[in-house]
Amino acid sequence: MEQERLEREAAYRRAMEKARQQEKQDRAYKAETGHIPTILYLAKEAERNNFKEALYWYHKGAHLDNITAMYGIVRLSDKKREDLVLREQANYWRMCIAGAEGDSHAKFEAAKALIFGRGVERNIPKGVSNVQEVAEEGNLEAILFMGDWSISSDNPTPKPTQSTLWFERAAEKQSEEGMTKLGLNYLNGVGIEQNTERACYWLERAGEKGNVEAMYYAGEAWRDIQPNGAAIAYIWLFMSAYMGYEPAKSARDTVGSTLGVDSVVGLQSLAKPILKKLQFGPMVKHSLIKALNKLYKRQLPLFAIEESQSEKSDVKVDNNETVSSQQPVSSEQNESIEDNRHTFTQYQSSYSNQ
Repeated sequence: MEQERLEREAAYRRAMEKARQQEKQDRAYKAETGHIPTILYLAKEAERNNFKEALYWYHKGAHLDNITAMYGIVRLSDKKREDLVLREQANYWRMCIAGAEGDSHAKFEAAKALIFGRGVERNIPKGVSNVQEVAEEGNLEAILFMGDWSISSDNPTPKPTQSTLWFERAAEKQSEEGMTKLGLNYLNGVGIEQNTERACYWLERAGEKGNVEAMYYAGEAWRDIQPNGAAIAYIWLFMSAYMGYEPAKSARDTVGSTLGVDSVVGLQSLAKPILKKLQFGPMVKHSLIKALNKLYKRQLPLFAIEESQSEKSDVKVDNNETVSSQQPVSSEQNESIEDNRHTFTQYQSSYSNQ
């Protein structure tokens, strides 16, 4: 009877062990196939005595966008702060948590980390999809990134046409960088047919806002355009150099050497009142462009996207013509026109005196 009892107990233990093993396998299978509660259970169980296994399961849950699992990774990583890899991983998941809680900048940064493999295994399609999602929500950083990514050497499937469309969206949001990059796309024919007029317009629009890089590229764009391109180029290059943009200094001197001393002095006196205005912030929209149009009798059209595409705009701008004087004019435009007249009178007077 004792022998039979021992055998029954041994059989019972074997059955229980087999059941536990089966249960463990079942849990592992459910967790591996994405069952979040099971993943979190296994991670918490492993956290007691198996750091690596716990981290494995928390990563599994985090990649399924579970916030609790993300917090688990951060908590475990903070216990080993000397580990640089874990520290980078923790930073990535902190950004994911903030992004999930509504911080669009954090969501954008986490998506970039995913694209370039910073603190997480690289996943370009998912990262780009996440950046695009943030961009569609109107985040300017993400919009500019999508424009750059569309023509980046890191992009396995570049789409130059998309680059121009994204930069147009940035320009609509009054971004100096967006205007500058849109102008460069037009200047170089990237993703769109080359168009010097549109390029100069967008570069000068960004220049009116005080963007020194845009001023430099506007000067480069005008250098070889006849009859007055060199003079216009010198004005933009002089202002860019004066405001500290190093590449503009040598370009300014090169253009100046073709104009002569008298012309250079006159152009500098013309540019200085503009620089004084820019010290107090961006100039009134189109004021400088119109002043240069009138001074040099050039016909640079006004291609403002925000006017031509907005149904609420008081004035619609044709893609190939300047604004008609017979169209209704808003109070903002009246202010722009009056400021332009005053500014131009100052420029002309200064230039004539010199």
